[in-house]
Amino acid sequence: MNACQRILCLGTLLLGLVLVGLGVFLLATGFGITTITIGIIVAGILLHAIGCLRKCLDFPGLLCLLLALVTLFLIITGVLAILFAGEIIIGPILIGLGVLALLLTVICLIFRCCCGRRREDCRD
Repeated sequence: MNACQRILCLGTLLLGLVLVGLGVFLLATGFGITTITIGIIVAGILLHAIGCLRKCLDFPGLLCLLLALVTLFLIITGVLAILFAGEIIIGPILIGLGVLALLLTVICLIFRCCCGRRREDCRD
């Protein structure tokens, strides 16, 4: 893995840790929508598990797919938290984390598209 791919794996790992921490915080404070809280914790655990793998980009498209799903989940739940629970602080935090996950997804897709044709350029 080159340095950029390591940074992507580190970003995925850190996003997973932040999501688990936010989920535990929401669980401790009694956030109104329990399914969002559980979903945030599960998404964080999945991202953390993928980020901890030694070569997180060796699985073809798994990281990109997981990041895309987490992005959709975070943005949709952020909007739902604002609309249905009236959470004007938690909602924008979830949307902001969704935008961060979107940036990681774009970086992951760039690595997949650019390095897919020339595999020897992507290896150490």
